[in-house]
Amino acid sequence: MRRFLIALAVLTLAASARADEQSAPKMPEPQRAVSMPAYADVDQKCREWTNACSVCARNEQGAAQCSTPGPACQPREIVCTRR
Repeated sequence: MRRFLIALAVLTLAASARADEQSAPKMPEPQRAVSMPAYADVDQKCREWTNACSVCARNEQGAAQCSTPGPACQPREIVCTRR
């Protein structure tokens, strides 16, 4: 009888762990980090963009030129400010 109760307890724990595993929400895939100059390739119609630390703009040839961020700046999501 004791073996039966132990086996029952083990099976209950295993079933519970499997149910938790199946009901766990899936984590969203991490977004690929894009550098400020590389954002020019992501949004080709954007003429100027910022991450609240640096500002980038396209020159006449279409290449990105970016300002230097301050030493304590905490960058945010990149946002297009001029099309």
